[in-house]
Amino acid sequence: MEEREDNINNDDTCLSFAVTKAEKSGAQYAEVYVVKNRELEVFVENNDLKQSKYHKSSILGIRVLVDGSLGFSSINTLERPHIEDAIVRAIKLAKLSPADKFNSMPNKSKIKLLDGIYDTKSESFGLSDAIKIATEMLNTAKTFDKRVSVDSGNFSSSVMCHGLLNSNGIRVAETISSFSWSIMGMALNDSDNEVSNFDLQYGGTHHIRDIDVVATAGEFAKVVINSLHARKIDSFRGKMLLTPLAATELIQDVLAYSINSHAVQKKASKFEGKIGNSVTSNLLTLEDDATNVSGLVSSSFDREGVPHQRNTIIENGILRRFLYNTYTANKDNTQSTGNAGGSPKTPPIVSASNIIVKSGKSKLENLISEIDRGIVINRFSGNVNPVNGDFSGVVKGGHYIRNGIIEYAVKEVMVAGNIFDALYDLIGISEERKILSDSILPYMLFNNVSFTAG
Repeated sequence: MEEREDNINNDDTCLSFAVTKAEKSGAQYAEVYVVKNRELEVFVENNDLKQSKYHKSSILGIRVLVDGSLGFSSINTLERPHIEDAIVRAIKLAKLSPADKFNSMPNKSKIKLLDGIYDTKSESFGLSDAIKIATEMLNTAKTFDKRVSVDSGNFSSSVMCHGLLNSNGIRVAETISSFSWSIMGMALNDSDNEVSNFDLQYGGTHHIRDIDVVATAGEFAKVVINSLHARKIDSFRGKMLLTPLAATELIQDVLAYSINSHAVQKKASKFEGKIGNSVTSNLLTLEDDATNVSGLVSSSFDREGVPHQRNTIIENGILRRFLYNTYTANKDNTQSTGNAGGSPKTPPIVSASNIIVKSGKSKLENLISEIDRGIVINRFSGNVNPVNGDFSGVVKGGHYIRNGIIEYAVKEVMVAGNIFDALYDLIGISEERKILSDSILPYMLFNNVSFTAG
C-alpha cells in the first residue's frame, strides 16, 4: 500500500511554521488547526445512479490572542505565503477586537489516541468500490417489492486527518476513516394511485468490513411498503413510541441544546440551575462520548486539542453536568469537558459529539405489547423549539397500535406537546439501539401524548 500523502502525523511542518510565525508577529498565544480530507461520494436519484465525485480538501485555521483579544482567519491551502497572509489577518482582527478575560488556550495534557476509528484498507477504497456498494443498496430496495421507489440516496467514504498545535505545547494528530450511506423514497401503489409517506434510512461505520447497505435498504423498503393503505384515526391521548430516527428529530436536538454551556450561560437553557436535580424520568441515562468508537463522530481530541472523554450528562433522570469548551469553562471556573467543536473555518464552539442513550431492559416487541393505545412514529415533520421544548408537527410513517398489536399505517395525524414534559413521561426504553450520524439511540416510549386527527 502506498504511503498516505495527507497524513499530518508524517508532516506537521505547516503547523509549526504557523504557530512560530504568529508568535513572532505579535501573538501571545497561537493555535493552528488543520483538516485534510479525501472523500468519495455516489448519488442516487429517481431509481438510478446519477453522479459520483472525488474530492480532496485542506483547510487551516489560525487563532491568535493579543492582549486578551481574539483574532481568527482560515484558508483552503497549506502553502506558506497564504499561511502568512492568514496570520496577518488574524492578528489585525485581534487588535481590533475587545479584550475578554475568559479568552485562553488549553494547556498540554495526555491524549490517548483511539483504536478502532481508522481502517487501513480505506486508503485503497476507490470510486469503483463506492459505485458497486451504492448499486447494491439501490438494487436491494428495488427488488424487495416493485412498488418501492427510491427518490434519493448516497454512499460516501472519507479519510480525514486532523491535527492541532498551540503555543502551550499541544501537538496532536490522528486519521479517521468513515463510510456512510442513506436511502430515501416511498412506495407507489399504481392500482389505486396511492403513495406512501416518505421514509429515510441511514447507516455508517468506520470499517469497510461493517458496511451493510443491504440491511439499510431492506429496512427502508419494508417501512414504505408497510406504510401503504394508511387510514385516518380519531383524535386521542395515548402512548408515543419513537424510533431512533424520530428520537433524533424530536428529542436529541433539544437535549443537546439544553446541556450546552453556551446556551446555559445565555440563560437560554431549560436546564439552567438544575445540576443535581431531576430533569427527566429516572429511566433516562444520557452520555456524550466521543471515545465510543461505534459512534460516527468519534475522535481522540476536540477542536482545541483537549482529550475527549466520556461525559455522563443525565444519570437515571438526574442532571449531572453540562458540556464545555475552554472559553465557557473559564466563565464558570471549571474544566473543559472536551467539547470544543467546529471546523478549521471557525473558532471553536461548544458542541456535542456522540449523544448516547443507555439501553433499556425491554425488547422492542415487549414495549409494543405494553401499548394499549398509541402510535409508533418513524419520522416527525414539524417544529421543535429547543429553548422551551414545545413541538408540533405531522406523524410520518406512523402506525396505530391497539392492545399491543400494530394494526395499520396512519395518515393526517398531528402530534403536539412539550419535550421537557414528555421526558418525565418516558415509560420505556428498548434494548435495541441504532447508530445514527451523531448519536446512538434506542426506541423510546412516552405516555400521555396528544394525537390530533387531520
